[in-house]
Amino acid sequence: MSELVSRCSEFADKSADEVARAYLGWFRRVRACCLVAVVVVGAAAIAGLFVLDNLALYLLGLVALVGIGIGFRVRVNREFKTLVAIINTDCDTEKWRGVICRLREHDVRRRRARTLCDCYLALADLEELRPADALGRMSGLSFGRRSVMNVMLYQNRVVCANELGDAESRDAALAALRELVAGYRAGSAKRELAQRQLTGLELSLKPREAWDAEDEARARERVEGAPSHRERVSWTLLLAERELLGGRVDAARGLLDERDLVPMTPRAAARREALLAQLP
Repeated sequence: MSELVSRCSEFADKSADEVARAYLGWFRRVRACCLVAVVVVGAAAIAGLFVLDNLALYLLGLVALVGIGIGFRVRVNREFKTLVAIINTDCDTEKWRGVICRLREHDVRRRRARTLCDCYLALADLEELRPADALGRMSGLSFGRRSVMNVMLYQNRVVCANELGDAESRDAALAALRELVAGYRAGSAKRELAQRQLTGLELSLKPREAWDAEDEARARERVEGAPSHRERVSWTLLLAERELLGGRVDAARGLLDERDLVPMTPRAAARREALLAQLP
């Protein structure tokens, strides 16, 4: 029981409405504080130039204003990322959809926020076994030519198209992801993140019967180093499929042990059931 509890996020016992309300309340408080800071610093900067005739103080005020804006965006992004635990840790697609829908309504006037919410709603579609809906929702979405958020967007498009048997759309999204990776500076954090996702995606697309020992080792490394429970489960199921194809039934059965996999999204649960049905 304690192991299962440890897999729960801080949002596990809260409803979608409670989570969204708490986040939006936090957002409004932080925004209000930043607005007050902007007014105070802006007034000080103007006074420094026109009252004290001090250009340096004015320029310092401008730098401070930019810093407040950047700091606000960083804090909001960091706080928003904690919400992803709803789907990545709790694997609760229904709650995730409810929270994102509430946040999308709040940010309806901001294009980038709408795009991010639509991308996360598409992830909910995919994990609820509706890849066609997910692919349709992602049609036309873009975060800008070099945004790292495109990694998630292209990756989800590849997975959805592959599950639908749409080779043309899958290959187009995969090509876009490869182009994005190649465009990042070698050694940069963006390049390393995007390359890791691309490498994992290519391995998951490779037929399990074509995996060699190196591929298996890489998959096991992914299980051990998975950044989220949802991703760990996904790689575990891929390994179970490989073990089953290799005739290692006991190994496959061990990997499919529900106690090690819960909680699961509907998609992961369906993948597990399909593999269990192949066990003798």
